[in-house]
Amino acid sequence: MRVVKSQLAHSLAALAALAEAGRGARLTDVVAALDAPKSSVQRLLQQLAEEGWVEQDPETGYYRLTLRMAVLGQRYLYTTGIVDATQAILQTVAGKTRELARLTIVDTDRLVWIGSAQGAPSGLMYQPADPARIVSYATANGKAWLATLSEKDASRIAQRDGIEAKKPSVDVGPNAMRSLAALKRDLALVRTRGYAVANEEGERGVAAIAVAILDPESGKALGTTSVAGPIARLTKDHHARIADELLAAAHQLARIWPLKPAPQKIERRVTRS
Repeated sequence: MRVVKSQLAHSLAALAALAEAGRGARLTDVVAALDAPKSSVQRLLQQLAEEGWVEQDPETGYYRLTLRMAVLGQRYLYTTGIVDATQAILQTVAGKTRELARLTIVDTDRLVWIGSAQGAPSGLMYQPADPARIVSYATANGKAWLATLSEKDASRIAQRDGIEAKKPSVDVGPNAMRSLAALKRDLALVRTRGYAVANEEGERGVAAIAVAILDPESGKALGTTSVAGPIARLTKDHHARIADELLAAAHQLARIWPLKPAPQKIERRVTRS
């Protein structure tokens, strides 16, 4: 029974590692992520490929997820009703700001994109270079979320995402923070003003403003919503106005959010006298 559980755990870890990689990962990258023998990981990837979850690029040898996982995820999101419930709100924000409005959901200890609406005129649209991964410490969405967590949890997640790595991540922009000390100062500012800003931190030439969507009952972050565009348009003079639009949207989203955790049932013991 332990062997089966171990294989399942490694399979899920491999899928998660490839999802993080986005464009693909080398065998050695997956081996490092799983901390398992190279031969075992190679067999595992071959099995996942046979089942249609993974494919290998014949030219580079890199492994990547097939669209099967994405299709399942999209199917799940549509069945929950969150896409239909939130799209009108995103479109309103996009229309008022004339920029790209986006939505994320908190998935355990990371953020996942689940929706967007474009408000910029044709020819002036900003389209993300690689929308797959959200680097917590280098994006407005990530910082808006981290600011709702304890200092310990925020630091742990930022370190996992590589904030103090010796080799800077290729998934961040030129202004991304490199130390936890700088991040802590920025998160304190986010908490004070109520929104996060990223200027060329997630991507060169791009600015973004984001706010957290808070559960009215627990106060915990359900997700984040943001506006992003070229730094030439999203100057500091516009930040507060855009943040006001996002905060209003976040309140609306929190009220209709269909993916709130189900309340735990408390079993009562009945004693007979």
